[in-house]
Amino acid sequence: MDAAVMASLNDGQGDYLSAAGTVLAAGLELILDRDVERFDLATGALDRSVTLTVRKHLLQPLDRQGAFRLDGKTWHIDGIAADDGHLITFYVVP
Repeated sequence: MDAAVMASLNDGQGDYLSAAGTVLAAGLELILDRDVERFDLATGALDRSVTLTVRKHLLQPLDRQGAFRLDGKTWHIDGIAADDGHLITFYVVP
């Protein structure tokens, strides 16, 4: 089911990188969403963020300091927005 969702909604294929820049997984289907609301606990402000969703089991090992490369742009992981055990959504920054 997750594969079917990702196949129909993905924004392209990209690579998953370690914090050191090593490719950990290539050719991943990724969903990139812009203008996602993110509540900042420190300031109480509501910010606009970018998220990236991928099938979690493909990210082995999981490097929370890593990044994704999609369409020639590198998106660095800034936190986890959601994780249902199958799909994981990260807050990402350029």
